[in-house]
Amino acid sequence: MKAKDLLTAIQIDAAGELKKLSSYTYVFVKDGDKQTNHLRIKTEESKIILQKQQNQVLTLNELIKVLNTAKESEIYVEDELVFGYKLVKQGISLG
Repeated sequence: MKAKDLLTAIQIDAAGELKKLSSYTYVFVKDGDKQTNHLRIKTEESKIILQKQQNQVLTLNELIKVLNTAKESEIYVEDELVFGYKLVKQGISLG
């Protein structure tokens, strides 16, 4: 999934479900059978890479800032390409 596509989807949801944006605070990814928001974000060439990081929590605002600076980049969790997202209780889950 490209950064600009995720930004567009988030904007569309912002008019509906994400209207309660303050309650959608974190970015989650699958970590085995669970979800984790202990992530760091970095950019390389044409990639935005989310990596698990114990002492750091990734917020939706931080993700959106990076997406805006690298709109043509593909989004990865570790080395796996992200194909979409869903809304979860405290944020969004990428997968």
